[in-house]
Amino acid sequence: MGTDTDVRRIAILTYPGCFFGEAIKLLEILTSPSEPLAAQSEGKTRNLIQIYSLTGGRVFSPSSRLIYMDTLMIQGPKPADLDLLIIAHGTWAVTDHTSELSCWLRAVCPGAKQIVALGSGVIRLAAAGLLNHRRVTTHSALAPLLAENYPLVCVDALLPMQIDGNIYTTNEHINLSELALRLMKRPLSLGHRLQHQAASAPNGGGLTAFNHAFTRLDSIAHRVILWWLAHIDEDISMERSAVFLSMSERSFRRHFKTEVGYSPYLFLLLLRLELARQALIDSNLPIDKIARRGGLHDGQQLARMFRKFIETSPHQYRTEICNDGLPVPHPVYAALFDGRTTPPWLHEMQFAAKRGIHAGRGTQL
Repeated sequence: MGTDTDVRRIAILTYPGCFFGEAIKLLEILTSPSEPLAAQSEGKTRNLIQIYSLTGGRVFSPSSRLIYMDTLMIQGPKPADLDLLIIAHGTWAVTDHTSELSCWLRAVCPGAKQIVALGSGVIRLAAAGLLNHRRVTTHSALAPLLAENYPLVCVDALLPMQIDGNIYTTNEHINLSELALRLMKRPLSLGHRLQHQAASAPNGGGLTAFNHAFTRLDSIAHRVILWWLAHIDEDISMERSAVFLSMSERSFRRHFKTEVGYSPYLFLLLLRLELARQALIDSNLPIDKIARRGGLHDGQQLARMFRKFIETSPHQYRTEICNDGLPVPHPVYAALFDGRTTPPWLHEMQFAAKRGIHAGRGTQL
């Protein structure tokens, strides 16, 4: 590595119900003095290994009460500039994106060169909103649940290892020696890592892929979203949307998902929620009327959507938006909208829809 002594910073994240076996074995392979790749580096490498848990102190693995580990609590100082973060495999649990684990991961992952989620450890990254539109694998028994609960994550459970940028995920067939070899051969530079994150992380104005789809005037997404905006107070079905595009419904759903990453039904739902959020700030209209104008049935449906995706009620949102006391939005919503401001692409499309012009070609909606 070019110096007399280099420090390799490694952290392991544990949580209730996790198994330490795979994480420890991977760590042993990576830090073994006999590891051939390590022997090729100049000078010596000192491994600084820190293990984190919710409450700190000594924890044990459910798979073996003989394995105890001393840990640091995640509420304390957070590790910076990690070379490797390992998230242990564990029992299935749908994790709240506002949980302490999710907040810790959102704070630590941007500074990690490489991130390994072993088995169900991928769930913790997905819950934190860090895997939207990323390709991952996980244990085959967990794949359907992962895909159902986190629809923006691209799951392929057939692969023993999936690498997407600096994130490595595994299933039950992983060869840990091969994983260790890949980790040693592919350390990402900080510049590469930040460039990848800029292209894939939520920014409140939509992802780069979204902006590309929206600004292409001939794209399926651009055309149908303009049409949705012009008819937002109506009962819009996917069948009706496909008829507008002169496509079959199946083809429409497939093309839209390919361009945007969302199913058209989910995107339309989030679009209606965002328009209602805008109306809560920009008008004094009753919540029921805002819901109906946005194509939602009533204020109760709008309230359910607010609680699910923005973590508060419409009334609380109206009173709390000015004091910055809002919670972190759900990752599925936050990948498109930040819950505070309207993204530029939506401003532009609302203006075009109000003018009744489709895709800038003079064709009436």
